Amino acid sequence: MSGRRPSLIHRGLVLILRLFLGGLFIYASVHKLQDPVAFSKIIYNYKILPGFLINMSAIVLPGVELVAGIMLIIGFMSRGAALIITASLLVFICAISYNLARGLEFDCGCFSFSRSTKGAAVDLLIRDLIFLAMALRMLCARGFAWSLDWLFGLEPKQHS
Repeated sequence: MSGRRPSLIHRGLVLILRLFLGGLFIYASVHKLQDPVAFSKIIYNYKILPGFLINMSAIVLPGVELVAGIMLIIGFMSRGAALIITASLLVFICAISYNLARGLEFDCGCFSFSRSTKGAAVDLLIRDLIFLAMALRMLCARGFAWSLDWLFGLEPKQHS
């Protein structure tokens, strides 16, 4: 699409992805912010991080998810927020894959702290891969229509 003005459909798709992923990350952060102790136990059960990083991660990660989600929805610093969400999804995918390869049973902690059913990790991995594809599509967009970035001229007026 070099030099061509992207269609309304492409701009609409990026907007839908922005709102969906932003809302998803806000929703995912709420229960973690409300109960960081329970979330730290989820992180511990992944058996990846050293002990001294677990509590800090349980406090910082939900805040990052919340801020990135809000920024994506309102369209402020959209590219940075999209990059944070894409990187987060890559980390989640790696953590889930690593534990699947080790044969560990674990709770995701994504949207609640309830026990996962046996074999749910494969479903989590597939779901996160789909979310990653959405995030990458959004990240590769040339601009974010109908956003604060676009309104204030921080993004080009021509988008995909």
